[in-house]
Amino acid sequence: MPGISARGLSHEERRQLAVNLTRVLALYRSILDAYIIEFFTDNLWGTLPNSWQEALDGLNPPQLATLLLGMPGEGEVVRYRSVWPLTLLALKSTAYALAFTRTPGFHTPSEFLENPSQSSRLTAPFRKHVRPKKQHEIRRLGELVKKLSDLTGCTQVVDVGSGQGHLSRFMSLGLGLVVKSIEGDQRLVERAKRLDQELLQALEKEERRNPQICAARAAACGARPPATAESGCPPGPPGPGEPCGGLLQPGSTAGPTGGDIDSTGPAALPSGARLPR
Repeated sequence: MPGISARGLSHEERRQLAVNLTRVLALYRSILDAYIIEFFTDNLWGTLPNSWQEALDGLNPPQLATLLLGMPGEGEVVRYRSVWPLTLLALKSTAYALAFTRTPGFHTPSEFLENPSQSSRLTAPFRKHVRPKKQHEIRRLGELVKKLSDLTGCTQVVDVGSGQGHLSRFMSLGLGLVVKSIEGDQRLVERAKRLDQELLQALEKEERRNPQICAARAAACGARPPATAESGCPPGPPGPGEPCGGLLQPGSTAGPTGGDIDSTGPAALPSGARLPR
C-alpha cells in the first residue's frame, strides 16, 4: 500500500497534514473508538449506512483487504461486485491519500544497534519489564518533558493514564522530575507499585556496590553529600530550582530529542531516590 513520508515534508506541509488527519479522525470517531467486542454487543454493523452494508455484506476478509486496502493477491485483479457508494469510496481515497508509507525509510536507532532488544541509552533497571519499543518511547518522551520543564520552570509533572508507571518511573528516578501518576485501573496501579519497589531495591543494591556513582554525581552538581546520609548521597530527588536535578550520568545534560545521535548516554543509577506520590 503506497503512502507518504513526513520526512520529506516542509513544516507547513506537516502542519496541514496534521490538520487533515485530525478532521478525518473526528469524522469517523465512532468507528475508530469501537472495540471488537462491541461489534457483537452493540450491533455496530447496524450503525453503518445502509449503502455501506449492501456493498460490504458477504465479503470475506481477503476480499475486504483487496477492495479496501488495495492489496490483491498475485495475479488477482480488483473487481467490485457492485457499485460502491460515493461516501465509502471517498473514505477509501482519503485513507490512501493520508496513509503513511509502510516501507521503512529510516535506520535502526543507534541505541538498538548493539542489542535490538535493549536500549543502550537506558540502564538495566529502567529496561526491565519494558519492551524495546516502549524503552525508546519513554526515553525520548521523558527527555522531552525534562527539556520543557527546564525551559518553562515547571516543578511538577502529572502523568495521566500512567499504566504500569514505566514513563513516570523514568522521569522521576531517571531524570529527577517530581512526578505524580494517575491511573484508573487498580490492577495497573498494583502492578506499578510492585515495579516501584523492585526498582528501588535494585537501586539500593547498586548504591551499596558502587557508592562512587552517587559521590561523582553530587560532585558534578557542586554539592557535597550530607554527612548524616548513611550512603553519602542525597536522600531523594532534588527539589525545584536545584541545578542538577537530573539523574543522568554525572556531568551530562539532557540533549535534544530530535535525533538519536544527539541524545545523552544511559541514565546513571540514582542513589537513595524515592518515587514521589
